[in-house]
Amino acid sequence: MAKAMLGQWEEAANDLHVASKLDFDEEIGSILKKVEPNVHKIREHHKKYERLRKERHLRNAEREKKRQVEALEREALSALKAGQVMGIHSTGELDTKLNAASRASRLAVLYFTATWCGPCRVISPLFTSLAEKYPKVAFLKADIDEARDVAGRWNISSVPTFFFIRKGKEIDQVVGADKNGLERKLQQHAAA
Repeated sequence: MAKAMLGQWEEAANDLHVASKLDFDEEIGSILKKVEPNVHKIREHHKKYERLRKERHLRNAEREKKRQVEALEREALSALKAGQVMGIHSTGELDTKLNAASRASRLAVLYFTATWCGPCRVISPLFTSLAEKYPKVAFLKADIDEARDVAGRWNISSVPTFFFIRKGKEIDQVVGADKNGLERKLQQHAAA
């Protein structure tokens, strides 16, 4: 009863419940009826603030996750040079660029060439101009003599060869110096 007078409602309710189990008394019952509404209010108050604390924690976690996703997207965009052809010299470099294109939801065009290839020299300026025309597409260029591991991984049997890649998967290809075919496929897949 002293705890109830001091405003320690929860402790008072616990003590009064124990006392009523041991020896029920009318006086204990009447005090318990006065104490229980206050205990109920306190418990509701605790539940409310626990719920608010959890919601705030979830909002902060969601905000942090969004911030991390935005940072990854910025990093991916910085790895992709808009309007430029990026040289590929190793499989690690290719994987980095393709992952960046996937995170940025961009189409990637992988062009295999060789310095000794005549048709490659003819189509190279077109590939560069397409990179300027389509800045939201990642244009990657690999010389099969410099990047033998990349060429082997993609089973290159002739040059020039163009692979169209979206989300890390090959969706189309053009083999040979077909300028119109290259532009048509690029228009088709860049719009998708």
